[in-house]
Order: sequence, then structure tokens, then C-alpha cells
Amino acid sequence: MFEFERIILLFFCYSFIGWLWETIYCSIKAGHFVYRGFLVGPITPIYGFGILGVVYLLRPIHQHIVLLFFAAAILVTILEYATSFLLEKLFHASWWDYNNVPLNINGRVALPISVFWGACCVIIVRFIHPQMLVFVQTLVERTGFLLPVFLLMILSFDMGYTLANLVAFQKAVQQVNQAFEQHKKELAENIEQYKNDWQGRFAAFPEEWRILKQNLPKLNFHQRRLLKNFQKLEINQIKSSQELWRFIEAIRRKK
Repeated sequence: MFEFERIILLFFCYSFIGWLWETIYCSIKAGHFVYRGFLVGPITPIYGFGILGVVYLLRPIHQHIVLLFFAAAILVTILEYATSFLLEKLFHASWWDYNNVPLNINGRVALPISVFWGACCVIIVRFIHPQMLVFVQTLVERTGFLLPVFLLMILSFDMGYTLANLVAFQKAVQQVNQAFEQHKKELAENIEQYKNDWQGRFAAFPEEWRILKQNLPKLNFHQRRLLKNFQKLEINQIKSSQELWRFIEAIRRKK
């Protein structure tokens, strides 16, 4: 029983560390705070699954650093590719894109990324994981099965809420995109129509903004976060999620 509790707690610890790493890295890169993660809570499960896979499945080769490096890189790459493929099939969206990274495969994985994670896994296995085991063992001794069960319940609620949001999110973004594309088409037509009457064209803007704003679906906080923070999010049939986000914000600010 202790082993099950330990595995659950290790999963949550590494999922949190993965979320923290992504949030810090993306925030520094963007120049502002970016709340990363597929879920509402501060965890990114792919890190938990990946590191646990390296820790338990590759245990026989933990003492062979070179072999561990290559095996971990391959294992993490397979997991990343499979996760990207499944997310795209389930939610019709690509959550990351490595097309600009050399030696990538369908934009889902890339050799430099795999090498980086292979090296990270070696460091984790040799230096971080032994300390993490001590920390988790202390938690197990103090909380027993209560903490792992509580965390699993929270994760279940989070996943249910996130899945429901993603279904609504996809429909809402498609509606916004239709309004966006229609607005661009009308703007191009009106520029031609009013090319000799700019004063008349600008006089019509306030009413058009008001009508457009009323017709936009309302995105909740979680949906707006996904659209804003996942810079490389690509939704099927949506040309540019970032351009779409800027369009939504511009409309919301109009009086």
C-alpha cells in the first residue's frame, strides 16, 4: 500500500515541478506572467508520467548514464508525441508546435528537445529523485492514504471541469473566428466603398463595434487563459489563435 501512495505523491510532485518549470520559463520568455498548464490546478501531468516512466521502467539501467540518457530521451519523446497526437484528435487543437525547431517530426517532437529532456532525466534520476523519495516518504508517514486520495479527487474534478470547458471553448472560439473573419471581409469592402469618404467611414465605426461586441460569445477565465497563454495553440479551422485573442481584447475594450 505504501508503494501506491508513494507513486501517487511522486506523480503530483513531479507534475507540479513540471508546471513550475514551464510557467517560469514561458513567463521570462514572454516578459509577463504566463500561467501554463492544461488543467486549472498547478500541475502538468505529462511531466509526472514521463519522470515516473523513467524512474520505474528504466530502473535496471539507472547506473549506466549513457544508456539511461538515450533510453530516457526515447521514452520521453514517445510520450510527448503520443500526448500531442491524442490531444489533437480529442480536442482538435495542437497545444505546442516544434516546426521551427530543427529535426522535428510533424512539429510534435524535435531532436534538440529530446536531447534536453534526456539530460534532465539523468540529473533527476541521479540527484533529485533520491531527495524526492525522502520527502515523499515523510508525507506518507504523516498523512497515510488521505493525501494521495484527496489529490486524486481534486485531479478528477479538475479534469472534468477542464474537459467541459474545452468543449465549450472550441465552439466559442469558432464563433469568434467567424465574427473575426467577417469583420475583416467587411472592413476590406468598406475601405473600397468609403475610399473617398473617410469621414463617413469613421462615423460608422462606433455602432459597428457595439454590434460586433454584442455578438461575441463570452469566454470564462480558464478559456481566456488558454487562448492567451498558449502562444503556439493551433485550433483546427482557426488561422491564428493569437490574432484572434488580440481581436477579442480589442472588441472588449471598445465602449
